[in-house]
Amino acid sequence: MGTSIKPDQAVGVHMQVKFVDAGTSTRCLIAGNPDAYPIMMLHGYGGTADIWIRNIDALADRFYVIAVDMLGSGFTPPNEAFGGPRQAAIVRQLHQLADALGLGKFCAMGTSYGSMIASLLYFDMPDRVDRLVLNGSANVFNTDERRADALTKVLENYGPVMDAPSVESCRAVTIKQVYDPSSVPEDMLLTMATAYAQPWMKASWEQGLRDLLDADVHRPYMLRPRLAEFDVETLVVWGRQDPNAVYETAVAGVALMPRARLETFEQCGHKPLFEHFERYNGLIRDFLGTGGG
Repeated sequence: MGTSIKPDQAVGVHMQVKFVDAGTSTRCLIAGNPDAYPIMMLHGYGGTADIWIRNIDALADRFYVIAVDMLGSGFTPPNEAFGGPRQAAIVRQLHQLADALGLGKFCAMGTSYGSMIASLLYFDMPDRVDRLVLNGSANVFNTDERRADALTKVLENYGPVMDAPSVESCRAVTIKQVYDPSSVPEDMLLTMATAYAQPWMKASWEQGLRDLLDADVHRPYMLRPRLAEFDVETLVVWGRQDPNAVYETAVAGVALMPRARLETFEQCGHKPLFEHFERYNGLIRDFLGTGGG
């Protein structure tokens, strides 16, 4: 006899997959009432929107949730029409996505690289991004040297996966990011492997890393020197045992931000959003309340 799944245990009960024209066909995982306060969820480097699989439906009871495959990642291929470095191209894509979905004020929520993009999106449209949630991000808080070290680890860890994507290789690389290997959502691994197997993926992934590692290219998008300019309510979430982003830099960085607070997760690595998803989802509900303002 098969195991029955209760409605409140099933993943994706409310979530829909949509491709939205945002200057390019953009894969989104969307849930909730479009009239509710929106949350735009942004994955880490080389990831997919599915990283938020433990959060989308859980937060859709109160918010309008849009998890995005950013340009050159997931199932949203690169598009030369956007031009320029990947960082800037993604911000333009997301600005057009917000317009296409009719978003007024909304929360930009990122994990790792997605935190950098969320922050850049705030500076691009400060009148509309009225809340930020930043989850462990070397690109936002670490020194240049430590940021380069973190990106080099990405290159070393994910390069072999891009060459031979499989459920097992995706599981193995994701386990390196977390404190407890059992916290990795099994239901996202096949999607990850399928995304990485696309013929354009490896070249796109490598180009984006080159843009991040080239100091001259990345200089206009550096955020650590701008932390005092974050004039927006900001929640910074960090795993104490994060192997990719140094915890002490978050403590120092948040102290420079006028409207930010740091929430620390113990026995947690780089992905508090699924490593401790129940606490995380409750934290987001409390931070956002009934919406921005």
